[in-house]
Amino acid sequence: MESDDRSNRLRTRCSHLGGRPEGNEPYVPPIVQSTLFNLGSAADAESIFSGERPGHAYTRFGNPTVEKLAEAISSLEGGGGALVTSSGNAATLCAVTIAMSGRSGKLVTHPDIYGGSHELLAILSETYGLQVAVVDPSEEASWLDAVRNAGAVLLETPSNPLMRLIDLKATIEAARSKAAPVIVDNTVATPFNQQPFQFGADWVVQSTTKYLNGHSDVVGGCLVKREKLTPQDRRVHKNLGGTVNAMEAWLVLRGMRTFALRMEAHNRNGRAIADWLRGHPAVSKVHYPGNGGKRQAEIFGRQMSGGSGFLAFELSGGGEAADRFLDRMQLITHAVSLGGMESLATRPAMSSHRGMDPEARRLAGITDGLIRLSVGTEAPEDLIADLQRALPGGTGAYQANGGKFEGT
Repeated sequence: MESDDRSNRLRTRCSHLGGRPEGNEPYVPPIVQSTLFNLGSAADAESIFSGERPGHAYTRFGNPTVEKLAEAISSLEGGGGALVTSSGNAATLCAVTIAMSGRSGKLVTHPDIYGGSHELLAILSETYGLQVAVVDPSEEASWLDAVRNAGAVLLETPSNPLMRLIDLKATIEAARSKAAPVIVDNTVATPFNQQPFQFGADWVVQSTTKYLNGHSDVVGGCLVKREKLTPQDRRVHKNLGGTVNAMEAWLVLRGMRTFALRMEAHNRNGRAIADWLRGHPAVSKVHYPGNGGKRQAEIFGRQMSGGSGFLAFELSGGGEAADRFLDRMQLITHAVSLGGMESLATRPAMSSHRGMDPEARRLAGITDGLIRLSVGTEAPEDLIADLQRALPGGTGAYQANGGKFEGT
């Protein structure tokens, strides 16, 4: 039986995701690897298709294993229901479609939103005429004014890869003036570090590929609604969301049982590496949640409990220095994505944000010398040794000292 006891702490709930079995049922939820289900009598089929009673007809419409995952994600985010998709972009597509349905006004977003989301909105604009307003949230008066007149709002906080924070409370309050739905991409923060529904967000989207799964072996996404899902929400998802099969859903569900433990390590390592990089002579700037001035620190303290294991830093030597760094790494892997056990580094200008034109990248703050680093769960001493080898101009050895990393 699925348990949704939200009085327990998140770490406890993660340990029991999938539900505590009754009687002699298996503790680990089974993989229902079937595309179709026996509909029974004509009357039974009618009640299933009409939604009069729960049931399954075809896995694209619903599957027991996939629904277990949806319940687990909704529980961690504190939502009223979730829909599982084939990717994070599919989740964003569904959320935007639902949020903008019947709405006038533009979809308001920001320049440094995830590159894949930027491309998706460009396609929707070119193909279907979706009106998109791209506004810089650091200009808070302009941002909130745009939000007050929005058809819907799509934001990512922290942003990928610059880790800029957007004030959820102020944004959602502004959106309420015209009842504009607010969609928050919570992939980087995760429900471990941030709970957008506590601030009144309408939808949360996630790439389950990243921290929720945590093992770099499955691609997926989800959208979670603060209120209960409607038949129209399910209709959009069924036709636009991309189907995940039971095996993929089961892998994410299995990964989520260690989610809280992994996030503790990611948060700890991410902060340690960000602090160390700030002292390196070849690094001109470090992007990590809460950095970037008094206002960013204030927002971090109010809406996040940890910074995750994701950060970015800029090398003074530009693109050439960034390429040399990537070529010199030995422990850290040059690869896209984030949120796995292993540490990864890439250059956004030639990977995740390659699809943006140079001017859009400039407005988003994606410089040629920017390195995106997903800090894994390795020993931080080993990661710092690898960074020291790969970075130009570093001197001395670095070692752990009382939980802090200091130059010697």
